[in-house]
Amino acid sequence: MNIKNIQNIAKIYGEQSKVSKSSKSQGGSPSQRPDEVILSSHAQELNQILRTAKGLPEVREDKVKELSEQIAKGEYKVDSRELVDRIIAYSKNERLY
Repeated sequence: MNIKNIQNIAKIYGEQSKVSKSSKSQGGSPSQRPDEVILSSHAQELNQILRTAKGLPEVREDKVKELSEQIAKGEYKVDSRELVDRIIAYSKNERLY
């Protein structure tokens, strides 16, 4: 078997090797698209609600002030029947979970 131009073959192989290494270091072929996430409309709506909720204060200062003034004046009254109804309703809902 007689191989002519062995130097040319080696040169072509070396150039091809350089091209392969550079394309790997550049992130692969240009036809590859980056990963993407598409959220459903429901997820987008929940995300908006979450952002809105995070923007709200943890303490409703106006309500605290109003109740504090009522307590200080002796005007704050608790409707015991409503309190019992709410405790019972809460208790029933708690068992569902």
